[in-house]
Amino acid sequence: MDISQAAHLFKRVAIPDAFLNKTAGRSWGGDIRIGDLTGDGTVDFLVYKALGGIHPCFLGAFSLEGEQLWSLGDKHLEINDADSKDTSLTTLSPDRPGPVAIYDIDADGQSEVICFWIDSEISKASKWDLSAVRLMILDGATGAVKHSVVSDELQQCNAYVNGELHIPNYVHQRLMIANLSGNEQPQDFVVKVGVNILAFNHKLELLWQHTDRWFRYPKHSAYIPAIGDFNDDGLDEVNGGNFGLGADGTVLWDKYLGDNIDSVLVETWDGKKRAILSGGGQVVNAEGNPVFSLGFDIVPHGQEIRHGNVLSDSTPNLVIRYNGHHPDLIVIDNAGEIRSRFRVDETPNNTGLEIIRWNGLGNPELIYSPAALYDGEGNKVVTFPDLPPPTGGKMGWYHCFPADVCGDAREEIVLYDPYSDTVYIYTPHPFNPDQYEGYQHTARQYNARLID
Repeated sequence: MDISQAAHLFKRVAIPDAFLNKTAGRSWGGDIRIGDLTGDGTVDFLVYKALGGIHPCFLGAFSLEGEQLWSLGDKHLEINDADSKDTSLTTLSPDRPGPVAIYDIDADGQSEVICFWIDSEISKASKWDLSAVRLMILDGATGAVKHSVVSDELQQCNAYVNGELHIPNYVHQRLMIANLSGNEQPQDFVVKVGVNILAFNHKLELLWQHTDRWFRYPKHSAYIPAIGDFNDDGLDEVNGGNFGLGADGTVLWDKYLGDNIDSVLVETWDGKKRAILSGGGQVVNAEGNPVFSLGFDIVPHGQEIRHGNVLSDSTPNLVIRYNGHHPDLIVIDNAGEIRSRFRVDETPNNTGLEIIRWNGLGNPELIYSPAALYDGEGNKVVTFPDLPPPTGGKMGWYHCFPADVCGDAREEIVLYDPYSDTVYIYTPHPFNPDQYEGYQHTARQYNARLID
């Protein structure tokens, strides 16, 4: 029986017309990032598009009211395809949520945009390498370029390993904010491109580089590594699944830990920060040795794994999409026991798992899977009114940011379809605008998992 309740539609934010493209009569914006770009205490939005679906080439910033703040680049950029003399690379919605982040990287009290950026002056480019891509840091309020660097090490990154094209690993490009240098707040970031992991500081200086040797499907490392201090040294480490890296790039472990380690986390388990792996439902220590494992009989294909408090009597919990690109979830209590096993709604890619603090801290959290909220027992408890059907296709579903947008200590959900023209924000009932205390920007937003 469906016992779901409808959420309150807090805001429907139209992406400015100047930032939209049209394909076959449909207007679309692209991938979205959220953060307080202007410093006024409210959430803003950044939409971006990418040449060939990989290389960012257009950014458009807009407010919670849908007002245009600034834009950069060419939303109609087209460049000759270096891999085919008869075709061009055109500007598309990104193939996956990619290398764009909003964060105060230079600790000046104002947000910046950190991103890859295509050199639009070149005559041709390949979507399968970064030879024409630079790193940039932009002023969040104006879009003005604060730093721009051509990194030889970054430009050498590509989708090939020993002459073989490995597309799934390459398209999951990501920037992850990290504290590698011991500053009062994180001022570094880690870049993941294919088998390459690179670390940069806020001046865009390369700190170190690592090459992942676990790339062949299904014995690959995580598509998107996770950042966090899991050896208790006060600095962040990198959990890549089959590898772990210290803040200085030192290899902590480098070994095969199982098939389909698609998704990884750094979260608290058994009272300590641990590296958590979707493959086999594993939790490992700072040497990569398991301290807990469900096993591959229970988790044959760990597509996504999330950590939260979705049960009332046993926390923390793990929520795992355990059977690949299928709607099958399990919930694990803090003793490692399976507490529920259920199916969520089907979506084109069957990804998009998140944990939402819908009822505020100290209360059981809910599980987002496009596009509804489920409790720890698998009941669909929240639906979203006035949410149009998604556009469909592999990425054409509602991606989710958990965020305290209303500033009332509860998390809202920010939903967007990258092939659509509107952002939807839902909040729990009852909604009281007098409780608004400002948007809170945390690692749950600037290092959002998005998809795996």
